[in-house]
Amino acid sequence: MPSSQRSSDKTGSWAHLYSDGAVKVDSRDVVVGGVIRDNKWRWILGFNRWLGQCSVFNAELRGILDDMLLLQNRRCDKEVGHWELEYIPREENLEADSITNMAFVKNE
Repeated sequence: MPSSQRSSDKTGSWAHLYSDGAVKVDSRDVVVGGVIRDNKWRWILGFNRWLGQCSVFNAELRGILDDMLLLQNRRCDKEVGHWELEYIPREENLEADSITNMAFVKNE
């Protein structure tokens, strides 16, 4: 079990969304992505998306917005009874980081 699953005491209707954003400094190309797992850490969905060019700050905000819209569009918001945001360091969020960076390859 990855160390990012430190919230394992969460049961019931919790879903876990691990999100990431990345910016290529030279081109300012931005990608976002992440992973959704259920309360038993089973895979629900992995996703990524190329956003174009913007600042790092806007990329992070856009990533959060896109992630929340994805949850809503998949009706996860109807099943999830609790919401909590928690910062997970990149070294503990490798799965979301890898999926996010695949968007650079896909777009190139």
